[in-house]
Amino acid sequence: MERRRFLTTTALAGLPFVSRAEPVKGSYLTPDSPEYDVARGLFNSDLDMRPTYIARCRDGVEVAKAIRFAREEGLAVSVKSGGHCFIGSSMANGSLAIDLGVLSQRAYLPDSRKLVAGPGVKLGSLYDTLLPQGRLLPAGSCSGVGLGGLTLGGGYGLFARQWGLTCDHLTRVKMVGGRGREIDSEQDEDLLWACRGGGNGNFGAIISMEFNTRAAPKTFAAQRFLAKGLNSAKVGKLMEGWFGICEDLAEPLFSAFVLNGNQISILLTSSYPSSGKAFQATTKALLQLGLSTKGASNSPTAKALKRYYGRPDPLPFYNLSGGYYRSFDDLASSCDFVSQKVLSTPGLIFQVNTLGGAIARGPESAYPHRSYPFLGEIQAYWQRDSQRERLVAAVNAVQGEIGSAAHYRNYPDPTLKNWETAYYGESYPKLQELKQRYDPDDLFRHSQSVRPSAGAR
Repeated sequence: MERRRFLTTTALAGLPFVSRAEPVKGSYLTPDSPEYDVARGLFNSDLDMRPTYIARCRDGVEVAKAIRFAREEGLAVSVKSGGHCFIGSSMANGSLAIDLGVLSQRAYLPDSRKLVAGPGVKLGSLYDTLLPQGRLLPAGSCSGVGLGGLTLGGGYGLFARQWGLTCDHLTRVKMVGGRGREIDSEQDEDLLWACRGGGNGNFGAIISMEFNTRAAPKTFAAQRFLAKGLNSAKVGKLMEGWFGICEDLAEPLFSAFVLNGNQISILLTSSYPSSGKAFQATTKALLQLGLSTKGASNSPTAKALKRYYGRPDPLPFYNLSGGYYRSFDDLASSCDFVSQKVLSTPGLIFQVNTLGGAIARGPESAYPHRSYPFLGEIQAYWQRDSQRERLVAAVNAVQGEIGSAAHYRNYPDPTLKNWETAYYGESYPKLQELKQRYDPDDLFRHSQSVRPSAGAR
């Protein structure tokens, strides 16, 4: 597919609004439409979001028409790419929801080694396109996540420490803003800054993205370490030991500490074979903590990544950001409480992932948390409705006990009172200025969208 043909949309730039010769109301799904319930479905099946209309848009022209229609009807606009938002902001109640799932085109351009993709492409399909070309876009591991939402909030995964966030690889973006105009980051570099970590449903609907790619490693190494029969004191000792080991982790390595029930599972991965010095040294250090392991695996990267694709079908859950940490000291005072809560609450999981490395050296962007080398996540999953209330309360209790001030935008928390600074830090005032530029009437809004500056309207 030609780059120019993919990136160009018809007759949008410079027009205050795109005219519509035909009525569009009947082409949008409503609660009475047979397909409505399927279309409003999200990966979190616990959510029951009910937008007033759902517009399945195939290109920028249809996006602009949907925006005009929302303005005429006095509706807010929400935007869905993959539908994995923890709190359902992509299908906000009472909004016109723009579903970009059809915009799932992707093309690798060998001459420039770039990827051109629509926001609705899923990570599994993306890897299927790039890996046979020997290329990789550092991203998450869940195959069903949409590229748009992942990138706009940051995007990290198994390769982020070596190469940076997904948004760090974003080089160009096109968006239809709140007044139906197409905006190209090649003519407005602030748009690129904002979309590198600050763009989730805040300013408009992304219709195309362009990324730099990386040479994919031929081999991917992984090893899992376990500890069972735990009490809170042992959990604290192992957690402190893991933090200490990972403070000096080599950049091609990634690790995750997962406390689930009465078991700790520690994952160690690398884009180099497990025989490498850094992998072996880390393995030795983890074994010295008293962990057990069945040994390392070394597999072709394309095959190995499929092990982390996750469940494709919706399921009920309640997950929140556990906050960013600089070291174990940030969790020391809450470790005993967190440990006891997880040990006594089946279905509750506390996980910490390694960041740092190349993330700290990323480009100028709205993503504000580059200096933190660790990120926590609190998760709860249930099979019976009777389990829900207890698990939701446990997640909130753990988050409240940790009390972090900085949180990952892609792990939103509906209870956060200071979400503006928690997600965006010092970037928030500039994001508010850009909100005024791209969406001055605050058409794109949900419960935690960037607000226009006070008095700007």
